Amino acid sequence: MTRKFSVGFLLFLSVIFVAASAFAHHGFQAEFDGSRLIYVKGTLTKFEWENPHMFLYLESTDANGKVTQWQFEGASPTVVKRTGTYREDLIANVGKIITVRACPAKDGTNRGAAETIKVADGRELVVGGKRYYGSGKEGEQ
Repeated sequence: MTRKFSVGFLLFLSVIFVAASAFAHHGFQAEFDGSRLIYVKGTLTKFEWENPHMFLYLESTDANGKVTQWQFEGASPTVVKRTGTYREDLIANVGKIITVRACPAKDGTNRGAAETIKVADGRELVVGGKRYYGSGKEGEQ
């Protein structure tokens, strides 16, 4: 009886963990607007180099001096490294001005799905997949 209970309990936990991870991951189209493209220029304040996605955090100042916090989601660190962008590239640019090319969040918050970043030395680094499917270049934030 104890063995049956243990096997059944382990099976139950496995199903719960698989279901939770399936609901935890989101689709790009659910959160971001791939028909729009934004360029946000600001100071890279920090980044998270962790799976399943890397994140960039910026402070952007508008013409009136108002500071706005932004969060950008990139691809996984493994995918980002395959494009030639490394953790050290981001470490070297914390506290510096960068420009992020991204698709904005659908809900209007200061978030986006980053494709590339232009760093202080002028290089353009790939940090996410090509997600923009519109045409042309939209404005800076």
